[in-house]
Order: sequence, then structure tokens, then C-alpha cells
Amino acid sequence: MEQKNQTKNLNEDLKSGDFKNLYLLFGEERFLVNYYAKAFDKTGFDKDTFDSASSVQDIMMAALSLPFLAEKRLVYVRDSRLFAAGRKNDSEKMAEFLPKIPSETIMVFAESEVDRRGRMYKKTVELGRAVDCQPPSPQTLTKWITRLVKEKNKTMNPENTAQLIRTVGSNMTTISQEIEKLAAYSGNETEITKHDIEKICTQTLESRIFDLTKAMSNGRAAHALSLYRNMLILKESPLMILSMIIRQFRILLLVKAAQTKNIPRHQISKELKLHEFVVSEALDQTRRFTEEKLLQALTDCQDTDIKIKTGLIAPEIGVELLIIKYGQ
Repeated sequence: MEQKNQTKNLNEDLKSGDFKNLYLLFGEERFLVNYYAKAFDKTGFDKDTFDSASSVQDIMMAALSLPFLAEKRLVYVRDSRLFAAGRKNDSEKMAEFLPKIPSETIMVFAESEVDRRGRMYKKTVELGRAVDCQPPSPQTLTKWITRLVKEKNKTMNPENTAQLIRTVGSNMTTISQEIEKLAAYSGNETEITKHDIEKICTQTLESRIFDLTKAMSNGRAAHALSLYRNMLILKESPLMILSMIIRQFRILLLVKAAQTKNIPRHQISKELKLHEFVVSEALDQTRRFTEEKLLQALTDCQDTDIKIKTGLIAPEIGVELLIIKYGQ
């Protein structure tokens, strides 16, 4: 909840122009980190940019300099590693400096690694805003895609929005790139269709695994093997494929267990943090499986993993035998 408030407060700062002197942008969703960093660019403030190769003295000197042609000076520091281990002395110096940032200066750190136990992080929380950019909820992601598509003067119905996420994953950078491709491919056509997505978008490994387990659940072993062999041609690791199959079977088991308790679909989606269309398709896949069979499948997957890692069976063959067994 605290992090949600920090994101909301950052959006309000950008909208009102009433800024703190210190911001930290970090987190798993790099698209959002870059999005907010670019939002500061739009302020028109005098800007100095630094990175991990920059000395803390240069950064501090820039922060102490008065703006020349604008109301504020923006000091933007990317991946400095001052919030992680490795630059302890520099981090200590910068932590001492943070309370001295002039009122005319806004310091923005965009970091890949952040230690929340460190002094730099604690000082930033005390003096400014530390915004953890995590992947959005399924509902928020869907709304964002709709808005992004609309900006391209295109439309996409909810089913095709779900198809896009299932195909390319939920990484916002990837989605934005794929929408660019779709908008170009659809040309003068207003609507982006399922055919467009299947024709143009690059399918993630997770999506391919979903198709594989779907073929298995439908008793189409030959098709599942074909999908598996195509993944091998694409140089995917059999062990990675196996780990993804294990993950998918776990999802099926959790969804199946929730269904037996008569938990509504939207509630399953919320509790498992999965899109509703993923839950719907998982429920469809579980029709052929009892909970006992799914538990046995997970056990067999773990046994196969052990046999592969101890050299008792070749990786390609081990996964192939699993697919045959549960795709019959």
C-alpha cells in the first residue's frame, strides 16, 4: 500500500509541478522507470546527466549549481550503484550530501540495484520519494494497452488484448514494441485482429509452454511433441522448458483446487495474480486432469529433473517422455 501511495504521489508531483528535491526510481518494471525518468525531461528544467562512471564530486557540484535558464536544475543519475554494495565510500558521501540539496535542484536516481537496508535508500525515503516500479496488475495492464492502442488510432477488443498478453507476455517494454509493429502491419485498418497478433508478434517461451500444455491436456501428444521440438530448434534449453512445464502444472493445480472450493473466477485471478483469461484457459485445461493426476505430474516432473541433473537420462529424452505420458 505504501508503494502504491508513492507512485500516486509521484504522478501528482509531475502533474502539479510541485516537486520534492529527491527521487529514486527503481524496480522490476524497467519500462516504468524509464517512463518516469522521461516525464522529468518534459519539465524543461536545466539538466545534467550522470552514470556509474561519474564521480560523486561531479554529481554534487552539479546539484549545487544554480539553474541558468530555468526555474529548477534537474540532476539525473542513472545506474550509479550508489544504492547497492560496491561503492560504500561514495555512497556514504552522497548520503551525507542529500539533506543539503538546494531548493532549486531536483535529484533523480534511476537504479537497477537497490539495497533497502542501505543508508542511501533510507535517506531517500526520509527526504524524498522512493518509487518501486513493479509490474502493473492485470487490470491496470489491460487499461494501459487499450490507451496505447488508442494513441496509435487503432482499436483492439478485450479478447485480442488478452491474446496479445498471452503471446508476448506482460513486460511493458515488449508490449509497447509489439504494438508499434501491429500498428504498422495493420496499415489503414483500424482494428488490430487476432490474425495480426498471430502473424506479427514474437511469441514468448511462456506462451509456447502454454500451447504445449494445452495440447497435452487435449490429448494431442503428437502436436505437443511438435511444439517441443520446435522449441529445441530455437535453442531453448530442455531444462528451462521443463521448469516452465512445472510452473504451468502448478498453476493448473492451484486453479483446480480453487475451483473445487467454488471460488469465483475473478477471485482466483486476484489471489493468484493472473489475468482472468489465463485462469479461464487454465480451468479449461484442467478438465482432463484430477487434482491427484496434477500432483502426480508435478512429482514426475521433479523426478525427471533429478534424473537429468544426475545424468541418468538425456535432457531432450526426459522431457519428451513426460510430454508423451501426459499427452496421451
